[in-house]
Amino acid sequence: MKQIMFLLSVLLLIGCSNEIEDTLNKYKNMPKSSELMGFWQLKGVYPVNEFADNSNIGISQGNVGLAPNDILYLDTVHLKFLNKTTDDDSFFYNKSDQHYWFNENQFIKSVLESSYKTKNYQNILEYQIPYKLVPTKDTLVVQNQGKVMYLVKTDNVKVIEYPLN
Repeated sequence: MKQIMFLLSVLLLIGCSNEIEDTLNKYKNMPKSSELMGFWQLKGVYPVNEFADNSNIGISQGNVGLAPNDILYLDTVHLKFLNKTTDDDSFFYNKSDQHYWFNENQFIKSVLESSYKTKNYQNILEYQIPYKLVPTKDTLVVQNQGKVMYLVKTDNVKVIEYPLN
């Protein structure tokens, strides 16, 4: 009987680990819209209003996010929050803060594997942002923290990766 209980305990622990790995693999392998891939610069509240106060807008997921004029970058695997550097025209991100992502039913869904993990502990954080791509495909409208904001597709972005943990 003790052997059966031990075996069940081991299988339960292995099953939990596999559940997290299965979730991460789901996000890595789900299809992603090519129209969403690229650099999206946070510009302001939506609908566009030249008199709106855009200084207090932002998009956040856990401990990472965007401030006005920062960039949301969606590639074939990762969602990255690129923040403006103070010394030049480049943007930076911390490699440990890249999310896996996919889009489904007007949501950009992402998952972040916690950097605080050990042999016996692993944690993931899942997020979703409702979005709408405008017909011209150059503006992304999102909702976050009770605000509706827009991001404009941009290119020629200089990116610096910081491999900090």
